[in-house]
Amino acid sequence: MIPTILFFLLKYYKRHQPVKAARIQYIVNKAGRTFGLVILCNLISLFSSSQEKNSAYTIYRNGSSIGSINFSQSVTGNRTTLKLESEVKTRFIFTITANSKEETIYDNGIMTWSSIYRKTNGTEKANKKIKASGNSYTIYNGNKSETLNKYPIRYNMLSLYSTEPTAISQVYSDSFERFISIQKTADHKYKIELPDGNSNTYYYENGIMSKVEINSTFYSASIQLKK
Repeated sequence: MIPTILFFLLKYYKRHQPVKAARIQYIVNKAGRTFGLVILCNLISLFSSSQEKNSAYTIYRNGSSIGSINFSQSVTGNRTTLKLESEVKTRFIFTITANSKEETIYDNGIMTWSSIYRKTNGTEKANKKIKASGNSYTIYNGNKSETLNKYPIRYNMLSLYSTEPTAISQVYSDSFERFISIQKTADHKYKIELPDGNSNTYYYENGIMSKVEINSTFYSASIQLKK
């Protein structure tokens, strides 16, 4: 009886909420073939109650710390809110200070709101918002707005911090306004090649993102979870 309930629970979330489906799959895989009431109760508790999760990361370049990232995920009922704040201070020819804030809201597994705000040396570099409207999205970029026919979006770049994409093959990039393929290169290791020629490689431990390797034309850096 318990395996049957888990089967239909997983099937439902794969169809409607793939982010949660990946979390269920991780729990089931870790449990192996030993199913029981305790596992089922944990799953029900996991998705029915309010939860909050926070993670802190350090950004490294050439072995030195150049910044930090604070990520949070809160789940209340059918709403999941993801937030990220980052700060970077480094030097190329001159000192560069960059700050960013990102937020994504999912209702019933579908992205209904997303925002990105970035500043470099005090100058605004990005101020973009995406809002669900019917069966499409409206992008607000500064004083401009346009329609994005990519509905529904169930997994965007910010979701990479919250859930390992074990059963997800594409991720939506708010910056590039398109879906990008996720390449699994090894167990718990995924590569994303960005449209600008750069790439990121994501590593996961126990379902949590532990490291990101950033490969750019001009520099390389890494993001590592604080233990």
